[in-house]
Amino acid sequence: MSNDQYYSIGQVAKICNISIQTLRYYDKIGLVIPNHTDKLSGYRYYSNRDLLYVKIVQDMKMLQFSLDEIGEMLKNDSLDSLFIKLESKQKEMLDEIKRLEKTVKSIEQRTARVVMLQELGNGLKDLDVLVELKRFPDRHVVSDRGRYACGMEPSIIKFTKLFGKVDASDLITNPIMTVYHENIMTFDRAESDLEFCIILNHAGPETVNTRIIPENDYITALYCGIPNDVSCKRIYGKLQKWIENNGYIENGPSIEQYLVDMAHMMKPEEFIVELQVPVRKALTL
Repeated sequence: MSNDQYYSIGQVAKICNISIQTLRYYDKIGLVIPNHTDKLSGYRYYSNRDLLYVKIVQDMKMLQFSLDEIGEMLKNDSLDSLFIKLESKQKEMLDEIKRLEKTVKSIEQRTARVVMLQELGNGLKDLDVLVELKRFPDRHVVSDRGRYACGMEPSIIKFTKLFGKVDASDLITNPIMTVYHENIMTFDRAESDLEFCIILNHAGPETVNTRIIPENDYITALYCGIPNDVSCKRIYGKLQKWIENNGYIENGPSIEQYLVDMAHMMKPEEFIVELQVPVRKALTL
């Protein structure tokens, strides 16, 4: 036996830069089996061809082939078979690249949103509320309307169910909101006509309950903190005064929109809330 033809498992490990444990595993599963057994000592040795198989396995692993796929290729080593396998793996990797690029873009959007919320929250710390007149375009929403309890826990349950109906990309930057189909000052928080909504980037699939909140002017109040009975009525009262003082009248149900990252939904003290009341100019005689 000459060392340039047969190699011990330790020698193969050094030559191929692979661990002895991995070589033993390849032997165990029948992927690369030592070709020669010494009749006197019983020791098993790898041939030059076995070394080639080890290098092929390493090369194919680098190309993201599974050990099962590599085993099939070693059994059928025709170029036609190899071409088909490589072409299939290339498509698989291109699809994975697209998925990863989409994930990276989503992370970038998520990061930008968190930074925006941080800056917005810091800017609101010295303010009671920020009142602005805004015009919102048509908003496509997936929604769930019914007679529900009003509060953080029931709201989170409703929104969580809606999340399952929405494309993940819509959850990165799009706000969630509650539409009050009753008067905020007088409604019963134990059971009210409420509509929980997630704004969509598009019209939405026909398989879920979607609708359009039509374009309209809104008087809005932006504030930080937990949206509750006291804060909601206090902020709504401020907007009512603005409406009266500026010659407007209400023009539909009020909306409570939550500018919050989904990961912070369990931290209501970090919420940024915008109460939106639709308005139109009052008719003058």
